[in-house]
Amino acid sequence: MPRPKDPINLRLLSKISSMYYEQDFNQQEIADRLHLSRPKVSRMLDQARKQGIVQISIVTPNGNFVELEHALEKKFGMKEVILVESDEGMSASMIKRQIGSAAANYLVRTAHEGDVIGVTWGTTLQAMADSLQPTPIDDLHIVQALGGVGPPEAKAHAADISRRLSQLMQAKLTLLPAPGIVGSVEAKDVLMADGSVKNALELISKMNTLFVGIGALETNPVLHKDNEEIPDKLRREIFESKAIGDIALRFFDSNGKEVDTTLKDLVIGVSPEEMMQIDTVVGIAGGVEKAEVIHGALTGKNINVLISDSMTAEKILEVE
Repeated sequence: MPRPKDPINLRLLSKISSMYYEQDFNQQEIADRLHLSRPKVSRMLDQARKQGIVQISIVTPNGNFVELEHALEKKFGMKEVILVESDEGMSASMIKRQIGSAAANYLVRTAHEGDVIGVTWGTTLQAMADSLQPTPIDDLHIVQALGGVGPPEAKAHAADISRRLSQLMQAKLTLLPAPGIVGSVEAKDVLMADGSVKNALELISKMNTLFVGIGALETNPVLHKDNEEIPDKLRREIFESKAIGDIALRFFDSNGKEVDTTLKDLVIGVSPEEMMQIDTVVGIAGGVEKAEVIHGALTGKNINVLISDSMTAEKILEVE
């Protein structure tokens, strides 16, 4: 089934124009960075001129943050940064919905026939799934890259997000039928020997793109006292370590390096080493309270695409 014609994307037209006319990228470099074909980049540059975005200088549409995005891309060596507008009067849930919408647009823009796309968990990833419109893409494969976290009925559960994305994109689905956190190394060994679990984990090496949330210690539901998945002793160990946040339950310090805790050997899902081998790792997170955590993830090169909000981006650039 052919994919529907894309609507005019003023943010993308503006970004491509800035990269070409102001940042001295050639068309092939832009295509590689943004997961587009070179002919499409050429067409969009032409479209940008027709839309009036390219005149004597680049005219950035209201509500876009090309200069701020470029500052983050340059400082941390990112493939791409996408920012939505935020201000002090906006609620956290509204910012999360806007980030989710931007992430859904990014997913539709960059997903191509034959891609294998991994998904972890989190409420911002949930917002991405909530914003996604039906967009069938031939021969697309969605893979759950982290075992289940929280009650199965929770919308932020990795399996639920993966299932919803696959339905909306009419993609093949592979679930990881295991908990995200197990009680012992022995239990993990037993589960890792299961054929269905092995099949899902083996697909990690074939992923083109991985979508991850970025969690802060203070707001991570896994670390709540009433969560029985982690015993109190292990919870204290994490809080007393140098950890500031996590990606896919892999807790890291201010430099983005994984901290050495007991939990490290009890997680079933994509590892930091495997993330480093995936071509595009998209971090989806916002809110100024996460600025230091996102800064750590960027410093450690744990992600190479960031989808966030403007206030958080400004705070990230202020972190020493």
